[in-house]
Amino acid sequence: MSNAYRRVGLRQACHDIRQPIAGVVALAEAALGEAGLPERARARLEQIIKLAEWQSDVVEQVLRVPEDEPPGSCHTDVVRAVNEAVAAERVTWAGEVTLIWPPEPILVSLQEVTMRRMAANLLANATRAAGPSGTATIEVSRRGNWMLLAVEDSGPGFGRLPRGSGLGLSAVARQAIEHQGRVECGRGRLGGGRVSLWLPAVASRVEEGMADAARAV
Repeated sequence: MSNAYRRVGLRQACHDIRQPIAGVVALAEAALGEAGLPERARARLEQIIKLAEWQSDVVEQVLRVPEDEPPGSCHTDVVRAVNEAVAAERVTWAGEVTLIWPPEPILVSLQEVTMRRMAANLLANATRAAGPSGTATIEVSRRGNWMLLAVEDSGPGFGRLPRGSGLGLSAVARQAIEHQGRVECGRGRLGGGRVSLWLPAVASRVEEGMADAARAV
């Protein structure tokens, strides 16, 4: 089967599942309107809607023609994307998550849904390794012209995880290469694995202003 044929099949499958996703959102929104709905149930329904909308974004990304959005045409706030991934993971994971954020937004040149999927995959691997009562740390920082997203866990470390644990990591590594970035793996301060995702950072407004001033001299 050719790659072109597979792509056509994938796009058709994504096209077909858009309606069920929309149905999930509609049913959840209808349930939110029920009188006397417990607050805990309301919170779960709102999370279902957010996750369904997330999947809808993924589907739309697959269906979108690449030429419609040339490289560099969109900027994504990494902290916002990571926050959404953390909120989704906390629904099913009871461990402790520590977040370390920069004082200013850090932007990268890729679609928000892609950044969110990369963060979600890294976090899911970390929480799976840490276990239900473990700890994960997520750090977002800027190092020169690079954005660093580092995820650590208190698990047993690389090479001692159940088979299949690294599928998300492989997907992140492929995406990083496609966007001129890289992934590095090692041992973290919590005793488990540390995965560092490096992506080119978009110049801040201050840096752009300094560059404009330098060109004007």
